[in-house]
Amino acid sequence: MGKHGRGGRRQGKDRSGPTKPTNRPDNDTVTGPWKTFTAEDMVNVGFEEYYKSQNIMTEDEWPAFLAACREELPTTFRVTGSRAHAETINDLIKTKYVPTMQNVEWEGVKYDPPTQMEWYPDSLAWQISAPKRVVRKTAPFKAFQKFLVGETEVGNLSRQEAVSMIPPLLLDVHPHHLCLDMCAAPGSKTAQIIEALNPHDGESTGLLIANDSDYKRTHMLVHQTGRMPSRGLMVTNLDASAIPNISLGNGKVLTFDRILADVPCSGDGTLRKNPGVWKSWGPMDANGLHSLQLRILERGMNLLKPGGRLVYSTCSFNPIENEAVVAAALNSHEGKFKIIDASTRLPDLKRRPGLTSWKVATQPESTGRTLKYHETYETYRAWVDEGNEREKDKMRGLAKTLWAPDNVTELGLEKCLRLLPHDQNTGGFFVCVLEKAGSPSTTSNKADLVQIEEILEIAAPASEVPEPEPAPTLPADVTVADESGTATLKRAVSPSVPAGPEAKKPMKKKEKPDLGFREDPYSFVDRNNAEVQSCVGWFKLNDSFPVNNLLVRNAYGDPVRSLYMVNDIIKSIVLHNDYSRLRIISAGVKGFTRQDSQTRTDLQCKWRIPMDGLLEVVPHIPDDVIRDATLAELKVFIEEQYPPVTKFSEDAQTWLTDAKLGNLVVRFSPGDDAGGHLSLPLLLPVWKAKTSLSLLIDKREKVMLSERVFGVDLTPVPQATLKEKAQGKEVEVSEEVKADLEEEALNQ
Repeated sequence: MGKHGRGGRRQGKDRSGPTKPTNRPDNDTVTGPWKTFTAEDMVNVGFEEYYKSQNIMTEDEWPAFLAACREELPTTFRVTGSRAHAETINDLIKTKYVPTMQNVEWEGVKYDPPTQMEWYPDSLAWQISAPKRVVRKTAPFKAFQKFLVGETEVGNLSRQEAVSMIPPLLLDVHPHHLCLDMCAAPGSKTAQIIEALNPHDGESTGLLIANDSDYKRTHMLVHQTGRMPSRGLMVTNLDASAIPNISLGNGKVLTFDRILADVPCSGDGTLRKNPGVWKSWGPMDANGLHSLQLRILERGMNLLKPGGRLVYSTCSFNPIENEAVVAAALNSHEGKFKIIDASTRLPDLKRRPGLTSWKVATQPESTGRTLKYHETYETYRAWVDEGNEREKDKMRGLAKTLWAPDNVTELGLEKCLRLLPHDQNTGGFFVCVLEKAGSPSTTSNKADLVQIEEILEIAAPASEVPEPEPAPTLPADVTVADESGTATLKRAVSPSVPAGPEAKKPMKKKEKPDLGFREDPYSFVDRNNAEVQSCVGWFKLNDSFPVNNLLVRNAYGDPVRSLYMVNDIIKSIVLHNDYSRLRIISAGVKGFTRQDSQTRTDLQCKWRIPMDGLLEVVPHIPDDVIRDATLAELKVFIEEQYPPVTKFSEDAQTWLTDAKLGNLVVRFSPGDDAGGHLSLPLLLPVWKAKTSLSLLIDKREKVMLSERVFGVDLTPVPQATLKEKAQGKEVEVSEEVKADLEEEALNQ
């Protein structure tokens, strides 16, 4: 949803990063326990008077509207549709959990079991009528809550407010689209865009830049999107109203097929989740945020391709933040944009048309809580000029764009979507779908990719890479690029530090980098680097593996801890833009993680594939490298943290004994066996130690996998004293056990 903000504060930047104009809670938090709010707390005469004057609904609907606004919001969530096992998760909810939640009663109130939301595609979204406090305290719901938490942590579910799911759906994202999420944190809508870009049954060539102006919230965004890893994802920390042009090289500037502008807003549509808004509400919040919202929307419009689509949304009822912003933006881009009629999309969703008339209100200090309405900008200016200097000083004058323009009836504002709480038991929301004039070319992105490949020269085989020239000594903060097909990004930290043998042509620095941006830079690794080649050799990666697109988080291209995989578009962005100017927080997906062992010197490859990067790496691994196993063997992996080789079947022991120490990729076959059911093949990374093995997945994911496949948690009870025993505090253990414990520490 739109992020809340107070009108009296302005968005600005400092050396530590842009700040958001808000001191209100995020949409995912509640301002205190609901039970601490009484009926008297949920009254605001100005709120009722203001919205009745705006005619956002008929007079006889007001009792139902206010009653809905004073009820706690239902819990809603959706299944990650891009996962191959989405239907498995959905069926598990229907067959295992829903039957246990019939006729649940709490404090004299009966609650229905979870129901599927009819309007969401493929019925993958669910609603629980019981509010969160009931879900957490009643036994049947509590068990389901545990399931929700676990599957959310591993990325199979997203707990998200229903109306928040709508903008990404109306964005109509396809795998080849170049996308921008301008105000992305905390990231639930971002995750939906990633899902659309990365279907489980197709190839993605697209891009998503997920941006947020608040530095701390970008790290929340990285965590949220980490559940949906993608080679085409970049997270940035920029003022959304002033996102810079992004170079792709050779004079090309990045423009987008799809843009989501879910802007900071006053947030009165979240009354059901943030009841504290009742007391703090006033018209000045919306009035003050209008100009920022307009700047963000106009910047998005300028970054959109011809024929591209932009969705503007807020969690506010206020036309000053909604229709007034859209109308002003359309008039400032006369004839270049139109509002798309989305009435045929999500047909079961109940929605209201946008407004074509509204009033602007102020709250003069002299009148206390009484609102002063201004029908036109001219009457407002006359009122200010009549002696309301305090109002003039405080407001610095309201912008004319807050009022409906003269051509308001020609703009198609009625095609916007308004979501009201009493229509479908949701929060309040506003959505507008804009399209830029021009014909989108279905081959345009393909042409872009061809040109990007030419820029990067990634097609040059390693044997044809020319010998590097002697390394020059560079001044500080100079960006250089390799033309040989093993492009690398280097930054010298002092005039005496050379950039490395890969450097050839320093790129001309166009802008002074932001010295206050303290994130480490990204740089590309030479394809002939010994660590890279050890990964290529160990997993027998074929020629399709993007060996030129491996990124590290340091200035010198040294693979120290992690190797990130990116697609060609992100590679071009990293090479042709200063990382601090774009304020890049993260890029790509973690493809390999170093797995050093202090007691082992016989590892051929000290790297492993984390779960994040498994689906990106596996398509490039020959089938004969992937080991096949059964459900019975999966059960052994789940039941024991470090099962010895002797625990497995004779067939498995044969290849396990022959396998060298290191990371193995194991494919578990679907079927029914060992009391479990697996509907689709399951690929998991496994670590082979001297005498034992382990699944390279975290404990939570192992628990959820066990419950999904075997219907029960088979994971071992944690033994808190195990490491103490290994350290000799209680009993002595063998060297093999100590080695396995070391592997455990490395796997965390």
